[in-house]
Parts: sequence; structure tokens; C-alpha cells
Amino acid sequence: MPKYFGTDGIRGVVNNDLTCELCYKVGKSLATYLKKYKKTNMVIIGQDTRVSGDMLAHSLASGLCDYGVSAKMIGIVPTGCVSYLAGKLDVGAGVMITASHNAPNMNGIKLISNLGYKFSKSQEKEIENLIEKTIVASKIKGNIINSTDLVGKYIDYLVNDVGCDLKGCNIAVDTAFGSCFNIAEKVFKKLNANVILINNDSYGEKINVDCGALNVSKLQYEVSLHKCDFGFAFDGDADRLIVVLSDGRVLDGDDLLFVLGSYLLQKNKLNSRVAVGTIMTNSGTEQSLKKLGINLVRCDVGDRNVIETMLKNNYCLGGESSGHICVSTLNTTCDALINSLFLLKIVVTEKINLNELLLHLQKIPQIIKNVPVAKNVRVGFDENKTLKKIIDKIIKNNDDCRIVVRPSGTENVIRIMVEGGELKSNKVINEIENCLKNFVK
Repeated sequence: MPKYFGTDGIRGVVNNDLTCELCYKVGKSLATYLKKYKKTNMVIIGQDTRVSGDMLAHSLASGLCDYGVSAKMIGIVPTGCVSYLAGKLDVGAGVMITASHNAPNMNGIKLISNLGYKFSKSQEKEIENLIEKTIVASKIKGNIINSTDLVGKYIDYLVNDVGCDLKGCNIAVDTAFGSCFNIAEKVFKKLNANVILINNDSYGEKINVDCGALNVSKLQYEVSLHKCDFGFAFDGDADRLIVVLSDGRVLDGDDLLFVLGSYLLQKNKLNSRVAVGTIMTNSGTEQSLKKLGINLVRCDVGDRNVIETMLKNNYCLGGESSGHICVSTLNTTCDALINSLFLLKIVVTEKINLNELLLHLQKIPQIIKNVPVAKNVRVGFDENKTLKKIIDKIIKNNDDCRIVVRPSGTENVIRIMVEGGELKSNKVINEIENCLKNFVK
């Protein structure tokens, strides 16, 4: 089990699990890694709106500079922006300071390669090995450079290559007080859309709190109030997208996977007739895709796992129920702003009726519950043979349901997912939850 890295980079409570000292060491380790593999001695660093962002970003940049690598600070941007620029500019790597969808008191570090993809587990392992290692600092120091002007390249790409003319289109956008608070407004207005913005301030103390992709109730209200055609909800670093239709219906990542898969298949652009999902993807989505002639390939939870599966097999579409969606022809990572523009382009230019299309999607009732546990229980869950044996017995005794029990990679919870009838699902969840609580006692 890695000491620092989880399913999506390093993440933790600021000044507890995640400190300035650790960020400095990550910068030191990344600089050493880049020099070992003869990468460009330059890293771009972005961040979300969290109060701790400046402190941690500059601590990491200090580590880079002390070991001879310069840092271009591009300011508050979505993760998709860092990935896009890392793949287009002459830099050795990109870094995003964010805890994504997590609470304001948390933050994190996502490492991105010079090709625009998140560091693989093996690359993270190499960085982790360097963190505690004593390494002599470089005599030649790097510089910290204000490079917020680079964000314009990302905006130009969204407007000129991804989006379309949205004149007459009424849109509500909830940026969750997160990293897209400035860029989303600029992009939609450049494309002539009428935009209603909510939770759109650079207010890191409220990032993700009862808003954005985690809670769309206010967005649903605004869509209804202003008679919007669409509502788009992002999370803190804008890699998750949840959509609200004009009638208030909510589309999660499984729904979007079905919509985009159907469209790409129709246009003969769905490689191998495959969409990538995870073990959490709704079985009804899988069956509905299969009726269209699309196979769902499942992988472990985590958008990095989805994208690595896509890369390995040359698939072009993948996603998670949580709203992570990747279309490989558009970006190297999951990008909520890009995906919202792509969806609008499909609807506007192709005249696709989403309500009619979604009639072909029949999802199976699915209930998910997060059970809080101590960190040592979460970290040791997969190796705990005694606990796993008890849970496996419960799963075997309820083989008419699809059950997934897994530790979160970013929070101290065990996630329980059950597909089946509501009464049976709740019964199974309660049984597993009691099992977890009794075992901990």
C-alpha cells in the first residue's frame, strides 16, 4: 500500500496529512525524476480555489526550484487545463493542487506527465521512493514564473475547436466555488450562450459544500426558474460533470456514457464498439449499451484506471458514474467543461433529442452508502482477510443482487454499492454496515 499516493494522487487534510514540508519534498522528488529521464526542466502548476492552494503550490514550486527546475504558475484553473497545457507546451510535467470533490479543509497533488496524462502507479511509486531519500540540492536554482497568460491557449482551444455557436441557448452553470469559476463564464459567453452562474465565486472556504456535482438541488431550481435548456454542475477541480435537463432530470456519468457512446457509434467514431466503465457502473447501463451493439469494459474505480484502460486498448470513450468522462479525441483527462461543450455541440448541431435517446436507457436501481471508518481500517481493508471473508459470505448469500464493497481512495470511508430491489438493497447494505461496525469494535 503506497504511503502517500491514493487512487488520484496525494490527498489529505491540510497541515495534517498534507503539509508544506511534504509538498516541498514532492517538488524535490519530481525535479529529480525529470532530470533522471532528461525531461524539460520546467513544470506548470495550477490550483483550485482552496485557501491552502497558494501555500501548497509555492511549497512544491520551492522544492522544484531548489533542485534546479523552474515552475510556471498558471493560477486557478481546472485539472483539464493543466493536462491540456502539459501536453502542448515544452514542459517536463504538470502539477494540479486540488482535492477535487473533497471538503474545503483538504487539498491534494495530482502529477501530470508531459503527454498530458496523470502519472501512472509505477511513476508515482518512483516519486514516493524519492520523497524520503536525502538528495543534494542543485547549485543552479530554478525560477518561479507567473504564467497565467498561458490559460488563454486552453480557452482558445475550447472556443475554436470544441464548442459551437450557442446563440439562443440558455444554460445554468454551477462551478461549486471551484477552479472553473472564471473560465466557464468566459467560454460560454464567447460562444454566445445566455448563462446563469451560481456558486461561481473564488470562495475556497465553500468549495464543494452542498453545491456543484455533489448536490444539484440548487441547479435544478435555477434551471426551472430561468427556463434553461441545460444545467451543468462541476466539482472543485472541474473533472466531474453532472447535467440537469430542462425538465429537471439529472444525468450522471453512466447516463452521459450512454449518450456519448450512442452518438460516437452513430458517427462510426467509437473504436472497437467499446465504452470503458468501472465496477460501479450501473448494470442497466451496460445492458442498454449492449442492445446498441456497444460492449462495456469494466476496470477498477478511478478515472486514471479508466483512461489507462482506454490507452492500452485504443478505446476512445470511458467514464465513471460520478461524472468523470473522457473522450480521448478532446483531452487526455476527464474535463467537465469540455464534456459540457461536446454535449451541447451534439444537441445543437446534430439536432439530437436527448429525452428520446434516453428512452433506450434502462438503469437498474442502485443504492450507494459510505460508511465512515478509521484511516487504518480503510487503508488495510483489501488485506484484511478476516473481514473480507465475512463480507464475501454476505455477498454469496445475496447472489440475486450485484454488490461491491470497496475502500475509498480519497476519504476514510468504505463504499457499499448494491443493485437490486430497494428493500433488498437496503437490507444488504445494513447487514454489511453492521458487519463493518462490529468488526471495528
